[in-house]
Amino acid sequence: MITVFIDESGTLPDAKDKFVAVCGVAVLQPKEAENIFSRILNSLRQRNIKIDEIKFYSSGQNTKRQFLSGISAADFKIFALIVDKKSRKIADTPENFSLLVSSLISDVINWYKDKEISFIIDRHFYKKSDQNRFDILTKANVNKNFRLRLKHVDSKQEFLVNTADMAAGSVLWRYRGKDNQFYDLIKENIVIEKLVNWSEIKRRSLS
Repeated sequence: MITVFIDESGTLPDAKDKFVAVCGVAVLQPKEAENIFSRILNSLRQRNIKIDEIKFYSSGQNTKRQFLSGISAADFKIFALIVDKKSRKIADTPENFSLLVSSLISDVINWYKDKEISFIIDRHFYKKSDQNRFDILTKANVNKNFRLRLKHVDSKQEFLVNTADMAAGSVLWRYRGKDNQFYDLIKENIVIEKLVNWSEIKRRSLS
């Protein structure tokens, strides 16, 4: 069973966010991954860094580098979808968010062919009805022959999902032209990196 953690960086409704990045981080051995990041957390605690959850936009430069170096050292595979919104305001609904995640999941499924995959998503919607709606739409949008396993988690409780947040933040910074240093730490782990615009995503959903 391959576990793929999914998170996004950037927001759909904010027109100032030209891009939104969605990343999946594939982990073959979750226990091994937990050991790696337990060591990182212990190192951060020794530096008196408060550990609640590791998020790209709230972490310092050294924390980012240490965490992303851990992703690289663990040889996690990263799948990245970057959506150019063309400065649109896009409603943050289960329908629209599902289009982004479905496209990423399809790439992961095609990469791993007949492997069993569990997808764990950093909780985007807090209402159970929105989560259920998202699940129904996502399952309808991917390969009908694939048994899609989806789980929504709180990143404070499922720490490894933060690997996807850190990857997505690093990729987004690159496309914003802000800084490549964090992207460079994980670029060898990226197996698919796809840039599309919002119109393409919408067209695919109608085809």
